[in-house]
Amino acid sequence: MTDTRESSVAAFAPRALALAIAVAIAFYAVAGLAEAALIRLLQPSEMELDWISDVVLSIALGVSIYLWLHLRATRLALTGHERTQVIIQSQLSMAEAMQRRLLPPIPSPRRGFEWAALLTPAGRIGGDFFDFLEPSADVCLALIADISGKGISAAMALTLLRFTFRQLARDTQSPAELSARMSSSLYDEWHGSPYVTCVIARLDLARRTLTYTNAGHPSGMLVRDGEDRELAAGGPPLGLLKCATYVEAEIALKDGDICVFMTDGITEALDNGLGSPRTVVTDAIREEGRSAPAVCTAVMSRARDAHGPTDVDGWTDDQTVVVMSFNESRHLSNQRRVPARAESARAPSAGAVSARAKSARAPSTRAPGSARATS
Repeated sequence: MTDTRESSVAAFAPRALALAIAVAIAFYAVAGLAEAALIRLLQPSEMELDWISDVVLSIALGVSIYLWLHLRATRLALTGHERTQVIIQSQLSMAEAMQRRLLPPIPSPRRGFEWAALLTPAGRIGGDFFDFLEPSADVCLALIADISGKGISAAMALTLLRFTFRQLARDTQSPAELSARMSSSLYDEWHGSPYVTCVIARLDLARRTLTYTNAGHPSGMLVRDGEDRELAAGGPPLGLLKCATYVEAEIALKDGDICVFMTDGITEALDNGLGSPRTVVTDAIREEGRSAPAVCTAVMSRARDAHGPTDVDGWTDDQTVVVMSFNESRHLSNQRRVPARAESARAPSAGAVSARAKSARAPSTRAPGSARATS
């Protein structure tokens, strides 16, 4: 870094010298022309001529000093601005790292259920968020949320949203009741601005059901046997109203079901006349199969390649996709395969059995001399 800076200074020195000489010559020429014009106009005496020369020289010196001071002030202001930008970028890097640490690990596949999630902020930090909680061995709570607004203010609100979700989930696992309590708590803090659109879902592995509440969020999708169904039951965004009520819907899951939840950054990117979120999701499932990570990656990839709303210049938004798949047949197949492998590892091979049998029937080969010495 130091060598680069020194080489830049060395390369600039000749240009600076040439520029200084050119400016000096220009000032000399302008001063000379101004003096000649005054002499022709006033036709001064010798004393007045000396006075005119002093005035012209003083003006030129004053202009030079003013330009130097202005340049110095500009450089100081630029240095201060650069220092401020360095501090801001450093703080943004810290905020970005902290926001990433707020995201939970993806639940591991169990009983044929598999989760996948991807989040891409529009800038260094964003207002999209997802969270997973496992209050018991058979229950998983999922939150897919989008804070109104963008940038630092939305990112700061995520901390309170995460804390509120995890704190209130200790008392209830009902998505509707949890949404109502969260909305009241967030309204007390924010008074309606910002607010949160979200989906809260409870997956019951033992009962094989998905219960969800949609709080003003883009509708989720359940894809079953090539047909899709909207998941839109719920209520208003969280924190927008003081006393909001919500409804929840329960779905009995079947083998092969896939549920996809997206924030508006995905739906708006895809809904641009080149397709729709529904067709993109169904195409991704048809092409990628029933693997939650593969479908999640495919939907996010298509959203990144899309251009968003055609009537909005420079459109950007945070993008989040969360996918849940249920593959019971594959789970049962894996369960049958594991004991078979274990039994195969424990069972001796035919060659080994034959070798042990031959060893058991083989007569003693001790020498007669050693036998007599023993007797």
